[in-house]
Order: sequence, then C-alpha cells, then structure tokens
Amino acid sequence: MLQQGPDPRRFEYRSIMIRRVLSVVTLALLVALVIASIQTTGDTLAVPVLGREIDELWVLLSASLVFFMQAGFLMFEVGLARSAHAGSVAVKNLIDWTVGSLAFSLIGFSLMFGVSNGYFGEGLVALRGLFAIDGGTVSGPTFFLFQLAFAGTAITIVSGSLVERTTFLAYVAFAAVVGLVIYPVYGHWVWGGQLGGDAGWLAANGFRDFAGGTVVHTTGAWAALIGVIFVGPRIGRFGPSGSVRVFESSSIPMTALGTLILWFGWFGFNGGSTLALTADVPRIILVTNLSGVGGLVGAAVFAYLIEDRIDLIGKMIGGAVSGLVAITPGADVIGLSGSLAIGLVAGVIYALGYELLLRFRIDDALGVVPAHGFAGAWGTVALAIFAPASALGRSNFEQFGIQVVGVLVNLAWVGSLSIVVFAVLRSVIGLRVSPARELDGVHLEADDLSVPIPMQQEQLSDDELARLLD
Repeated sequence: MLQQGPDPRRFEYRSIMIRRVLSVVTLALLVALVIASIQTTGDTLAVPVLGREIDELWVLLSASLVFFMQAGFLMFEVGLARSAHAGSVAVKNLIDWTVGSLAFSLIGFSLMFGVSNGYFGEGLVALRGLFAIDGGTVSGPTFFLFQLAFAGTAITIVSGSLVERTTFLAYVAFAAVVGLVIYPVYGHWVWGGQLGGDAGWLAANGFRDFAGGTVVHTTGAWAALIGVIFVGPRIGRFGPSGSVRVFESSSIPMTALGTLILWFGWFGFNGGSTLALTADVPRIILVTNLSGVGGLVGAAVFAYLIEDRIDLIGKMIGGAVSGLVAITPGADVIGLSGSLAIGLVAGVIYALGYELLLRFRIDDALGVVPAHGFAGAWGTVALAIFAPASALGRSNFEQFGIQVVGVLVNLAWVGSLSIVVFAVLRSVIGLRVSPARELDGVHLEADDLSVPIPMQQEQLSDDELARLLD
C-alpha cells in the first residue's frame, strides 16, 4: 500500500501562493529593468578592449561550440528518457540555458571572476565594467561568453539525473542556485584571478583543473547525486525484492547523435580553454578525442566481457562521455598514450559506477553521476599520474595529494549546499510531481507545480507496481 503522507492540498495551496509571489517579483524586476534601460538611452555604446583578432575569433568559436553542446545534452537526454516525458525534458534543457544565463550574468560571473576577497570575487555584478576588462588575450565580452557556456554546462548536467519525476518549479529554483552561488564560488577557488588580482586559494596551493573536470563536471554531478537522493527513484524502477526494472528509452539513435554533438563541442570546451590560439591547441584537441575513444572502448569491453553485455549500448555511450570528461582537467599536460589510458579507465569506472548506484537503489536516470562525477574525479587525480613532472612544477606524488584535496573540497562544498537547498525546496514547495502525472508523462502544466506526495515504492508489491506501469 502507498504510505499516507501530508494532505496534497497543502502543497497545492503553497504552490499557488508561490506562483503569485513569483509573478509579483517578476513584474517588479521587469519594471525596474525598463526604467533603468530608459535612463541609459542617452549613453554611448561601450566598446570592448580587444585582444589579438585571431585569439578573439578562436575563443568566440570555442564558446559557440560549447553552447552547441546544449543541443547535444538535449538530444542525449530526450533520447534516453521515456517517450511520455520527452517534451518536458526538452523544455527543461531550454530552461537550463535561460536560467543559467540570467543567474550567471547577474551574480555568478562577479562571484567567480571579480576581484577576490579570499573566498569569492566582487565588482562585476550585472556585468558592470565588463567592456573595460582587459582579459589579456581576449576582450571582456568574449571571455564572459566563453565562461557563460561553461556555467550552462554545469547546470544542465543536473537535469539529466532528475528527469521524469521532478517538478518544473523545484528544478528551476535549484538551477538558479547553481548558477548564482554553487558553481561560481568553487570556480573562483580554482580559476579566480584570470582577470587580474590574486588567484583562488585552491589554485594558489597548486590545484590544477585546466578545463573544468571538477569546476564544471563534478560540480554538476555531485549536485545531481544529492538531488536524486532527495527526489527518490522513479515509480517502478526498483522492486521490493531488489530487482531493477529497465525502462525503454524513446530513441537510442537520438542519444547517439547527441553524444556525437557533445564530442564535437568538447573540441571547443578543451581547445578554447587556452583562451588563445596557441601551439598547444591541436594537441589538446587530439588528446580529447583519444580519451573519448578510450572511454567508449573501455566501457564496451568491460560490459561485454565482465558484465555479460548488460546494457551494452548504454555503457558504450556513457563510456564515451566519461572519457571526454576525464581528459578535461589535464588536457593541457597529458600526452597521447596517457590520454588513451585515462579514457580506458574512465570507461570502466563508468560501467562499474552505473551498477554501483543501482545496487544502492539510486535512480540516476541518465548515468550523469558516473559519467561526470566518478570519471571527472578520476581525471582530476589522473593528471598527476600521467603528466610529466616538468609540466606540473612539482613531483607527481605531491601533485596527486593536491588533486585529491581539490576533489574532496568540491564534494564537500557542492554536497553540503545542495543538501540545504534541496531540503528547503522539499519542505516549502516539494520536489516530485504526482504519481499519476509521473506515470502519464510530466508536462509543464499547473498541476505539475502542485507537488503532491512522493510515492513510497518500497511498500508496493510486484503485482501492484505491474498494474501501475501497465
């Protein structure tokens, strides 16, 4: 039997009140924006301080490639989700970019790249002073666009784990917090000081993350892991006897195409992180590709030989993404053979990690945590194993310890804040759609925001679950 919980009408009332408050706040912000815009109509347009033209062109192209990864994520997620949920999954990916752009533009960019006070940056709120920034190799707007694409990636990573049962309002609220605080503060500790001033405290102590293996990927993955634990598994995913039910994906070909788009975008993700068209760019793109190849091969071989071909196609796709994630932290210091080895191990880690989560009854719907979390953490410490000491400036053993600390700090920061945010969201507006809506397909309608009682699957028999899913 279903466990009795609070009266759903209480959640519905809260949802109505919250929507009214949000409507008033949005209207007030719109009015303030219009007034501020009218007051500046007499000003002259700002002209950015350009760097070298070839560097500007390369970083703008890279930013476009990273933005194009949003299309890859959308296709990847829609293809793996069940058909009834495809529409809401697609729209939530659009919302990722919208919410991320607003949050990062207003506050996040300032916290991440403003003048450091030791813990976070200041002085670039709402992009004030952006056009006067001399980014060294590129202008302020070009630098911002590239970093905005990275922020959008961190946010969209979260959505994949939570598909098919999370309310629109709860997801949007959490995505905003990621763009406003969770992502940029840790990012400042690693990448702060790129626009002048002191480096972030992790970077100052020797931590390396070239293109965001921890800053972007494990940040999104640990947030997703906390979200999955709070929201709970999809109805019928786990049986009371410990069985795991396989849900049919809507379109594996679409997911495969999305994976190739992500792969293509990664050339800009890693190659553009030089922030200039240097001699290192071709090698960085080459090792990125090799690691992706290694990830696919590693996951495929492991699933075929060790796991008796369980979910072989899914493991191949996830393994490719894992290899691309794993090379991201050290693409600037890893050679060809090292990149292939990192990818092979990342593929195996993905296959093992995916099954590990199922063993603990954690329903990561699209394999986000093993691909971006476990593989990202592996890649972050692996650079200390495979990079030459001359490129690190210290011994490999010392660098290994520093990298482990950076990964643990990331886990502690993202995990603790995510717990607080999800706990607040669960108590105030709830996290899940109704069981009926989840079974019929989540749509962005009014009753999707009323947040009724989560279904307690552990108290259902196999026969009851079968009737619900038929």
